Amino acid sequence: MAAQRSASRRREWSRAELTELFGSVRLFSRLPGPQLEALALASQRVFVRRGELVIKQADEGDALFVLAAGSMLVRRVSRSGGSRALNVIEAPGSFGELSLLDSRPRSASIEALEDCELFAISRETFLGLLGRDPRLVDGLIRELGRMIRRLTDQVADEALLDLPSRVAKTLLRLADDQVMSGPKDQPVIALSQGKLAELAGGSRQSVNAALSNMVVRGLIRIDTRKIVITNVAGLRARAGIN
Repeated sequence: MAAQRSASRRREWSRAELTELFGSVRLFSRLPGPQLEALALASQRVFVRRGELVIKQADEGDALFVLAAGSMLVRRVSRSGGSRALNVIEAPGSFGELSLLDSRPRSASIEALEDCELFAISRETFLGLLGRDPRLVDGLIRELGRMIRRLTDQVADEALLDLPSRVAKTLLRLADDQVMSGPKDQPVIALSQGKLAELAGGSRQSVNAALSNMVVRGLIRIDTRKIVITNVAGLRARAGIN
């Protein structure tokens, strides 16, 4: 694990708060209270600063993580040194399960988009629970299904949609994944235009041009490092979503 695991003088979580946090994560949502509490108490608290790596591509997978606060960027690096952002993970969420299942190296790096608080669960703890409680298998299947569906959509979008449509669809997906604040009719996405360009599969200049056009059409508003969707229905139409 690339991030440093360190003790902190910040407030401590109560057992009830930890159990509620783990229960709010889709991977563990079907587990009963005692299992959630045991899993939460076996985890290790981790703090990372903006820009730090929690997981480094090709490293051994020794833990999975529950994200309690903040947001993370999933990035894949090619052998030639090029990189591509694949997804954003927002609290409460989990990541790092795949390497624990197949014992292969990490398939991507995960970087903190802001200061984050996490709880790490060791491979031994996770696999032990997996063997004892089939309800965790159900959660894993659901999470893997979501991952496959998202990646399939991204591949299809790059082949079938023009860049402005991909940008619009990426903004809507981020809003659906709750990488936002504000009212539901005007979600606020806290992501830089450079990171958005990586997710949409375009250059920063071309994505900026697409965003500027959306501003002119009244679909979005740009406030420093935040993008406000001012017309959700119009953005859906621009993305080609009925």
